[in-house]
This record gives sequence, structure tokens and C-alpha cells, in this order.
Amino acid sequence: MELPADGDTVFVPARPVRVGSERDPAVEIRRLAGSGEPVGLAFTSAGALVRTLGPFQPWLGMPMYAYVAWLRTQGVDRVQVDPVYAADVHGWDAATVVAASEEG
Repeated sequence: MELPADGDTVFVPARPVRVGSERDPAVEIRRLAGSGEPVGLAFTSAGALVRTLGPFQPWLGMPMYAYVAWLRTQGVDRVQVDPVYAADVHGWDAATVVAASEEG
């Protein structure tokens, strides 16, 4: 598999965050099973993200270089591109997305 170039748009899992009256997305960082190491997930298409994380997973599109730079500020050194997971991945549903966006 060819890795995304710096300027390529990648699709990353996010979650809604409500701060006061504003609603903003926050990028999710996952942890590897077993080691617990933090990892960023980057998908080369929205379809690949949906196939892996489900149709209700909130997401953002951003340039790969911006995603990697942000991950470094969070102390995350590893990125998985187009990962495929079993059914044990955290799954968002419509009700969870709505509830998360209403929390404050």
C-alpha cells in the first residue's frame, strides 16, 4: 500500500465536543490492543473509514501533514493507514453521536 503524501487529504475519526453553545469536532486517538500505545488512524477515503469504523463514526478530512503534526503535539508517534479491525472496535450509533454533541 502506498502511504498518503503530505498534501493528500486523509479521513480521521473524530467525536463531537460541545463547549458552551459551540459544537466542535475533536480528533480521536485510539490505543493498540495489548500494548496500549496511542495511535492515530488515517483513512484514504471516507468509504474506507465507514467500512472499518461504521456509518455513524464522526470524522474529519485534513491534509496528512497537518494530521501528523497534530499527532506529534499529542505525543503520538504512530499512524495506521487504512487499518481493518474486527468487530471489537468502538462503534458509534446515531444516539451516541447526538448525546456526545449535547454534552457540555
